[in-house]
Amino acid sequence: METYVLGDIHGAFRALEQVLDRSPFRPGIDRLIHLGDVADGRPETPACVERLLNIPNSIWVQGNHDWWTQEWMAARPPLDQVNWFWYRVGGQATYEAYLRGELADIDRHHTAFFRRQRPYFEDEHQNLYVHAGYDPTRPIAEQDSYQLMWSRELWAQGAEAQGYQECFVGHTPTWPNSPVPCARANVWNLDQGACTEGRLTLLNGRTKAFVQSDVVTALYPEINGY
Repeated sequence: METYVLGDIHGAFRALEQVLDRSPFRPGIDRLIHLGDVADGRPETPACVERLLNIPNSIWVQGNHDWWTQEWMAARPPLDQVNWFWYRVGGQATYEAYLRGELADIDRHHTAFFRRQRPYFEDEHQNLYVHAGYDPTRPIAEQDSYQLMWSRELWAQGAEAQGYQECFVGHTPTWPNSPVPCARANVWNLDQGACTEGRLTLLNGRTKAFVQSDVVTALYPEINGY
């Protein structure tokens, strides 16, 4: 079994399909770990969630955009009462996509996917998978999930993920400075800017071989992302 790590999707179903098609990833044999932010930006978050739900042996880490989405799903307020910050930074696409589809999908995806996302995942090889980062001076189990979804300090400082062989993060786009996945110390960043004008990445965690989608703006020329 190989472990494949998937970066921030941000509603780009066409990009998700491309990386799955281009990778030697074997559904049902290999493990897939998504680093969070399936939601917001491009208009196909429901299709992305449905695709991930149908991949056996997959693990989903919660991103900040996912947290906003599940918060909206739990309460489902009218438009004039939604979190307007979320709505302005990509949430509008997710909101409108779910309201265009079957309303039952909101409850089903909330229960089967968003509520099952993890704040982080540690594998059997002492590797850590977390959306944004963490404080390497403290046990991760003691850290607030908000910081795990939001804190960029680990990546920004080039700090070592102490106590782990390797750490895999997203959240902070490397595009355009690095259009491909890159490492600082033992921390790998797999957010190559699918939220804006970059690509989606799927990487083999052991070999570091990776595939990428086309530039997302070419896949969604009518959508600006966020």
